[in-house]
Amino acid sequence: MNRRVFLRLFVLVAALTLAPLAAWAQTQAGAIKAVRLSGTVTKIAAHATTSIPLKEGQAVIETDVITTGENSSVVLVFANGASVRLGANSRLAVEEFKMDPLGSDIAVADLQTEPNVSKTRLNLAYGEVVGNVKKLNKDAGSEFNIKTPVGAAGIRGTTFRIVMRFEPGGQVTFTLSTAEGHVSFSGTVQLAGSGTTTQEGTTNEVAVTDGQEVTAVATVDPVTNQITSVQVNTTQPISTESSQAITNAVTQAIQQAQQSTTFTEAEQNEAAQQTNTTTPGADTTTDSKTDQKSDNKTDTQGDTTPKTPIVDVTTRSGSG
Repeated sequence: MNRRVFLRLFVLVAALTLAPLAAWAQTQAGAIKAVRLSGTVTKIAAHATTSIPLKEGQAVIETDVITTGENSSVVLVFANGASVRLGANSRLAVEEFKMDPLGSDIAVADLQTEPNVSKTRLNLAYGEVVGNVKKLNKDAGSEFNIKTPVGAAGIRGTTFRIVMRFEPGGQVTFTLSTAEGHVSFSGTVQLAGSGTTTQEGTTNEVAVTDGQEVTAVATVDPVTNQITSVQVNTTQPISTESSQAITNAVTQAIQQAQQSTTFTEAEQNEAAQQTNTTTPGADTTTDSKTDQKSDNKTDTQGDTTPKTPIVDVTTRSGSG
């Protein structure tokens, strides 16, 4: 092998080896803004022991946990164009939000698709979330997932609603509704009316298309606080209550939040810096102006929700 051929092969191998690393290096924590706040909304940062009041327009970063009180709500707008409205008596953790750096400032209302490749993982411990996710670049690796104690929803270009409620008597009710897009509900479950009980580790999928919803009922062990069984009902047309809730959330909160929200390159870079500098015990500050008004209760107080999901829920749009 002559020297020229060897050098060409070396360059090719090096390029193939380093390309994935370069692509990963370009992805950083994305920017998120909290807007349309109403009532009592708090956040707790990673490794913090107390929660602080969330303010209108304040930045939220991955690892933050957002909690709403009675008659309260907030819209989280993501730099990839997605928006979620967290309803009253709800708790949502931003486990991960990674996004390729922005090449320019963006107005969320102008976006039809996400501006760059992104990866989002949220965790709804309890409560209600209504979301509108711009079309994601799935081929490039984009994904948007919401986990709950009953399951997880992977969303792509979808308008949806998830309600997770803990009822008296050790039961959990779960409803997943779609106004746009295609949803596949999958996991280790017993399908009501099907007469089939799946073995642990297998996966069933229930298609939930436009204008439909699927409900589930789970049982919680009072001793271990773990979900012990889940029964998924057959897909039904979306209920009037769910349809109205989605319409109200989108028209009265999400659309207005998107209209008023922009993201700059500087804000994106700041979000990446804040996440990179988050270390154990470092982010426990409180706002001095509101500290006297806030209870600053520990985030774990009264949190008895199951921690281990045993069902997976996957949501996909019908096109693209």
